Amino acid sequence: MKKFLITAIIMMMMIVGYAQSSFYKVGDTIFYVNNRATYVKTSTLVVLKETNVGKNSNVFKVEKFLLDDSKNEYVLDSKFTTNGLQLLKANGDFVSYYKNGNKASEGKTVNGHKGKGIWSYYYENGKKKSEEKTSNESYFSDKTENLVMNFWDEKGQQTVIDGNGFAQFTNSEGLFEKGTYKNGLKNGLWTAFDGKVKKYEETYKKGKLSNGKSWNSAGDSFTYKEVNTSAYYRKKDNGAVRKYVDKNFNSNTAGIAGDIYVNFLVTQEGFVGQVNIIRGLTVDYNTEVKRVLSEMNGWTPAKKRGQPYNSTYSLNLRFTE
Repeated sequence: MKKFLITAIIMMMMIVGYAQSSFYKVGDTIFYVNNRATYVKTSTLVVLKETNVGKNSNVFKVEKFLLDDSKNEYVLDSKFTTNGLQLLKANGDFVSYYKNGNKASEGKTVNGHKGKGIWSYYYENGKKKSEEKTSNESYFSDKTENLVMNFWDEKGQQTVIDGNGFAQFTNSEGLFEKGTYKNGLKNGLWTAFDGKVKKYEETYKKGKLSNGKSWNSAGDSFTYKEVNTSAYYRKKDNGAVRKYVDKNFNSNTAGIAGDIYVNFLVTQEGFVGQVNIIRGLTVDYNTEVKRVLSEMNGWTPAKKRGQPYNSTYSLNLRFTE
């Protein structure tokens, strides 16, 4: 693949920016994949509630909905202001919701990331669960860490005050998790149970995972140093995937320039499946991309607490004449 002309990219960005400010209107519905707009129906949609926010033609207030498969209907996920619609990037007040309509969290975002102010989290029954904030790991580092400043159990009793104390709760996986916070960070032994069955135990020091051990439904154990790791092909970046496509791509079609956005399944065994073209070029190019990716193997699968699982991988491929 040759490098695309910079002037063409700039012109495309100008066209997209103009289209956002003039084409969309209040009440429009836009579908998304990985927060990127697409022309096909997906499980994520956004309803445009206000345009020209703050007299800025590229800032919009939106409500985001996710498909609830059990009811086959879209339910409210969040409300926020976004800088642009082609790629959702929250900036300002952000509120998320449970499927029952109760508030799940609220706080301020900055350019698609959580701001450094206090974020409040709630139980599904509406009671406050915690107050948290992000902070730089050190003066010389741009990396941030999440600090749990205050925590309340499901009965409303506060058990963590000013970052110190003990917490126990049902986590997002439906497991009963418990452990201690020190200065807002996990510290010491944390465990999680499914009923009386232990599912994992992890040791933390100042918020950093030292080691962990998990068990699957068959009782097999897995050790790990990271809670979550993404799938990757040879190297932990998209470069290796793009080089593979470049090397194996064989199209007789000439004179085509543009981007192909694609996502696909990386199985827990390290194979590729379910290749989907989110935004493509010609039929020949789209078909060839699907063929090349489908024949890939040797992936390192995504892992959660040391256990491999099927995951979705997204990729942007750029073609030039």
